[in-house]
Amino acid sequence: MIASSIQNTLPQFALAAGESHAEAPPPEGHATLPGWEQTAEAFLFSVVDVGIALLALAFLMSLWRVLKGPTLVDRGLATDTMAMQVVGLAVLVTIRLRSLIFFDAVLIISILGFASTIAFAQFIGRRRAV
Repeated sequence: MIASSIQNTLPQFALAAGESHAEAPPPEGHATLPGWEQTAEAFLFSVVDVGIALLALAFLMSLWRVLKGPTLVDRGLATDTMAMQVVGLAVLVTIRLRSLIFFDAVLIISILGFASTIAFAQFIGRRRAV
């Protein structure tokens, strides 16, 4: 039952011999979407654009805390926050560009951010112990 409903919703790419499209095919590289899908896509991209702008603003605020932070702990937390914001920006840019090219970068940035946070915590712990 589920398979038949999925099959009914999938577009038909292959035509049997003698059949023709009711309308002209879209130009090369341009897919046409039904009206509600165009609206949903436009809404998604507007939300992604707002998210990119807000994460960029948060990144600048964290950068300010790194430069101005009164203590070393404030600077460490700001750099950890910046690493997570870069991951969020990379994910949003990946969605916006409709490409999976940045997913590897997201993984690497996440691992480096975690490792740098652990190293910074050890540095602070040893510094206070002395």
